[in-house]
Amino acid sequence: MLYVDRCRRPQASLHPKTTYPMNLPTPPASTARDALLKGTPLSAPKTDRRLVLICGIILLASLGSVYAWSFFTKPLCESFGWSKMQVSWVFSLAVAGLGLSAAYTGPKVSKLGSRKLMFRSAAFFAGGYLISALALYLKNLPLLYLGYGLIGGIGLGTGYVTGVTTIAGWFPDKKGFATGLVVMGFGIGALLMSKVIAPYALSAANNSLPHTFLFIGLSFCIIMPLACLGIQSPPTATGNGKPATVAETIQHGPGVQIKLWVVCFLYSLAGLGIISLQSPLFQKIAGDADPSLDKAVLAALGATLIGWTSFSNSVGRLFWASISDKIGRVNAFIALLATASAVFLVLPHVSSPLIYGVLLAYTIASYGGGFGTIPSLISDLYGPKRMSAVHGKILTGWATAGLIAPPTFGWLMDKYPNDAANYAFYACATVLFLAAILASTFASLHLKTTATPAVDHAADDPA
Repeated sequence: MLYVDRCRRPQASLHPKTTYPMNLPTPPASTARDALLKGTPLSAPKTDRRLVLICGIILLASLGSVYAWSFFTKPLCESFGWSKMQVSWVFSLAVAGLGLSAAYTGPKVSKLGSRKLMFRSAAFFAGGYLISALALYLKNLPLLYLGYGLIGGIGLGTGYVTGVTTIAGWFPDKKGFATGLVVMGFGIGALLMSKVIAPYALSAANNSLPHTFLFIGLSFCIIMPLACLGIQSPPTATGNGKPATVAETIQHGPGVQIKLWVVCFLYSLAGLGIISLQSPLFQKIAGDADPSLDKAVLAALGATLIGWTSFSNSVGRLFWASISDKIGRVNAFIALLATASAVFLVLPHVSSPLIYGVLLAYTIASYGGGFGTIPSLISDLYGPKRMSAVHGKILTGWATAGLIAPPTFGWLMDKYPNDAANYAFYACATVLFLAAILASTFASLHLKTTATPAVDHAADDPA
């Protein structure tokens, strides 16, 4: 008589057609690890997309602190004897790294997974700050270019395109509002950096710039990885078996992407140029209006302007993106570009610091509105499945503008300190007017006419 151990799991049959009903084996550790990094859990529990949105806003707010770079322009010039143009190149390289890494990352978002890419973004961005701290300690400008510029820029681009694509995938029913909200976080980052984080870090470090950058870098080493844990890849990124929409199947010629790229390049040229030197420009206006103001007061006024325009940048991203849901992407683009062009024509004739600050804030709000609206426009033209790849390519226009505008505006400030602002404003008005004309040509293109298949998130939203 054969003894059968009932506690033992039956062995797999050698016969290929014979199967046994048994429990599925535990997935390998590598599979579990990959699922964790991609943000696609093995058991696929129900995900609250609002948590993904909140974590996305935190991450993009961290990355958006790059827009407060002009806060450090004057201290760096005074402490190390560098020119404004040399310091502006740090910001330019960061934006260039953003565009190039976004172009590289865009086609890989659905393959590698949102969480893995956001962890990568956090590592590069926080690491860039730490390398910058070492560069300032060594008084090494090329190392600062490498750390804050190229390495930090890679983190910027990786996180930006991943964050926007992820949120757009989770909110197909509220695409303009949701993407506007997450890129609004990108603008809020500059406000927090210029008014809270940087002043506190500078004070805690006894005005030591190397220790300031070290403190900020270590803070991001904690905040960003924690927020990455809440990021999940959207259902649309992994394929939901729904039929393709019109926008996903239509094939636009290469000229459409070229025009999108040029529009992005032109409004970035104006926005980045002004953002990189907004604090010195405003300090000059305030100093001319009241010569009795000392350097400390002027510096405080410059930081206040950065905070105000950063808030405007954030609100503009959400406002114009939300408006585009109602009046259309193309109409929103034409309105924000044309009105900003008109404001730049008025700015050279303004002597009041208050009016100057309000008008400058509007131009930067329109610049932010361009970035809040363009993801939805791309999705309307190409569908959500192709959005990340096309969006990454278009952001190279941002990178190209970043290489040109800040150094050029810095050169103007060094060469023509009295007339640089007027030259810059007229140049910005011209490029934005050209961008508005070019944006109007998108009205004749075939935009998406059928709604993107949406995942049922009714249970996730409050009643």
